[in-house]
Amino acid sequence: MLVLGILASSIGATSIEELPRSFKGYELYSWSEDSQWHFTLITGTNRNKTIEEITSEGDSISEDGWVKIHVVGADAIMDVLSRLPQGELVFWCDELHTGQSTETDLQLPPEQIADKIEEYAKQCGLDFMVAV
Repeated sequence: MLVLGILASSIGATSIEELPRSFKGYELYSWSEDSQWHFTLITGTNRNKTIEEITSEGDSISEDGWVKIHVVGADAIMDVLSRLPQGELVFWCDELHTGQSTETDLQLPPEQIADKIEEYAKQCGLDFMVAV
């Protein structure tokens, strides 16, 4: 499959220098697992995402602009955020939109980590909103 002019099978999603613009922005999800913070950046849509879709480890970027990137650690998600075009909307969600309960507890990391990521995103010129 061709992804942004590159074969998807030969690269990781984090290897792409600039991620595509999204008509509905991006959603960012986070959770703690095995004492590490996990993050998924996914294209915003009108449909609710499943917990499996959010927490699965695979990355994908399609020709039509669908993006799903899973990383571990604050530095890794800041690197991904730096690849978004300036002015892109990112909404950091602290739960599934459906409110369903799952084994994985989507949540924001501790305030110090969350503030660091939010400040960095704003320095990158992103329209960054955190669920409160």
